[in-house]
Amino acid sequence: MAGKRGHGEGTIYKRKDGRWEAKASIGFDPATGRLKRVTKYFQTRKEAQDWLAKVAHEKNTGAFVEPARVTLGEWLDRWLEVYVRPSVRDTTYQNYETYIRVHIKPALGDKPIQKLMPGDLQAFYNAKLEGGRADGKEGGLSTRAVRYLHFLLSAALKQAVKEGLVSRNVAEATNPPKQGKKEIQYLTTEEIQRFLQVARESRYYVAMLTELGTGLRRGELLGLKWEDVDLKRGVITVRRQLVRAKGGPVFHEPKTDAGVRTVTLPAEVLRELKAHKARQNEEKLLLGNAYEDSGLVFCQANGRRLEPRNFTRHFDNLLKKAGIRHVSFHSLRHTHATELLRLGVNLKTIQGRLGHSNFNVTANFYAHIADELQQEAAEKINGVLKVKKQPAG
Repeated sequence: MAGKRGHGEGTIYKRKDGRWEAKASIGFDPATGRLKRVTKYFQTRKEAQDWLAKVAHEKNTGAFVEPARVTLGEWLDRWLEVYVRPSVRDTTYQNYETYIRVHIKPALGDKPIQKLMPGDLQAFYNAKLEGGRADGKEGGLSTRAVRYLHFLLSAALKQAVKEGLVSRNVAEATNPPKQGKKEIQYLTTEEIQRFLQVARESRYYVAMLTELGTGLRRGELLGLKWEDVDLKRGVITVRRQLVRAKGGPVFHEPKTDAGVRTVTLPAEVLRELKAHKARQNEEKLLLGNAYEDSGLVFCQANGRRLEPRNFTRHFDNLLKKAGIRHVSFHSLRHTHATELLRLGVNLKTIQGRLGHSNFNVTANFYAHIADELQQEAAEKINGVLKVKKQPAG
């Protein structure tokens, strides 16, 4: 089919493979005097026409940037603002922006996106593994962090391909570090007792006890409100998370539908929550108007939201005081699940309590304890199989 030209904005051709090829005129090469064009392919003629109109508008308004001159840093800025910010939570956007600003742009930001090669990204990943910490300390980033950088670059370059800035996603030709199987950390039954003995003297004892008794995520625990707690039925309903953000802690809905769930409370947790509520009411009376009541179950003495990192530091100090090896606060969630497995609770029930959307996630996480319980299972079934001797005569 002959080329179709409209108002000088470019040409459109239908190719033999059925796609539409659009060529946009973007000016003249000052060295040769020849017309320069940008080519892009589309599934429909309408898409091709829309793209030509977009290029023409950007040229008229001065917003058009020739693809060959676009740097990776410039594209990442555009990708964040146009494609990421409208589609993700603020906290997720901030995380993307931080990784790009701190790690990717200093190393690769000035590189023209069309000249970016797989080797450039591979060298970047390797360097980050060996010594890529942004805080100046020795050592490199974790495998997980480098894989996250690869995810960001791959997603941004995938969109660059769609826009016609580059012909291929070079991140797909790299070998990011493989994620090793992460060892699950948890407290032993004896360590749980030592920890709770020390935590009993803490203002946040009931929060620690509730965590061990329910396996909530940190954000779910700190986002819990009294309206979510049914003290008569002995259940809590998870409806939100309290997460870190630049301006301070903010509330977010759970990421998945499975995250919204009702969890039955152990009797000990229920008893302590009732006493905790009575103490909190006394604090409200003492502080009067100075108390900022947002209905939170676990909060500062004046009612304000707890900063998640400060809460975790408090947990770390309790571990030290109890003489227990360092584990993450998230390990209390694993501890809850591990103890339930030891007690014979099935994985499907545990999946529901933890709010996992996929049963395989639960099964893979706690395969370690399932292996440990194999011996116990064999001993139990052996008691069933062993034939008792009949008394003589």
